[in-house]
Amino acid sequence: MSWLNYHHLLYFRMIARENSIARASEKLNVGQPALSSQLKTFEETLGQELFERVGRRLVLTEAGKVVLSYANQIAELGDELLQVLADGALSKRVTVNVGLQDCLPKTFAVAVVEKMTELFPCRVRIAEGHASVLLTELNNHTLDLVISNQMPFAEELKGIKSRKIATLPVSIFGAEKFLQFKKGFPQSLTGQPLVLPTVHSRTRHECERWFAEQRVNPQLVVEAQDTAVQKLLGSSGVGLIAVPDAAVNDLVESGKLFKLGDLKGVNEEVWLCTAERKIPNPVIEVLETVKDLFSAD
Repeated sequence: MSWLNYHHLLYFRMIARENSIARASEKLNVGQPALSSQLKTFEETLGQELFERVGRRLVLTEAGKVVLSYANQIAELGDELLQVLADGALSKRVTVNVGLQDCLPKTFAVAVVEKMTELFPCRVRIAEGHASVLLTELNNHTLDLVISNQMPFAEELKGIKSRKIATLPVSIFGAEKFLQFKKGFPQSLTGQPLVLPTVHSRTRHECERWFAEQRVNPQLVVEAQDTAVQKLLGSSGVGLIAVPDAAVNDLVESGKLFKLGDLKGVNEEVWLCTAERKIPNPVIEVLETVKDLFSAD
């Protein structure tokens, strides 16, 4: 009878995370030859190849993806065991790993987390990143849930379920010194400084399309992917910002930002993405049945 070696799981997870034995070796402070030998022993124990080499990267095989999903859960249970014993709270709490696309307002993560903790006793971990990276981690079962402003592309859809949970209108906001440009909107925006998301954002392209249709030519001064940074730049007067109304309600109420006008037809979509798993996360199962996370069109 074969026995799993906990160290093998640790080494395997780090190699999978880094896509490289060399980088994993640095993180683990284990020599590369020893790490390669441990990986080979682990593969022999399982009777499966866990990685294939693509260029200079190690990519998980289908068997590797399955093993990683179990390895992550085993590691989480180990961490949870230590935490429960340390806290003296001898009750099990489910862990949920959430990925938030870096360009989305943090209010979306807060709303989803509030709903999850309301529905089920759980512990939540939140990671931010680019949509494609987060969806890869979702496919590898490193994440249980991804909140994104775009539906996954066809090549990313295998094993992924997605549903739109919000369609939020986008408007132009600015500091008080820009209030004069509310009159004559949107033509009044021509020549004014503008802060937009970086080019991989859907909202960026929608805004540029809208400006072209309206024959308006504001001056792009800053590209910032993080909505929090955009809000800071807008409220400090660096430039006008194009964001969903829901993302800046607090700044509008406090008088730090003012709405100049709507970008009619430009919306920020929010998608909830989950992956099919052999062992479903009970929190995700419950969350997928909830239809009122946001007011979606």
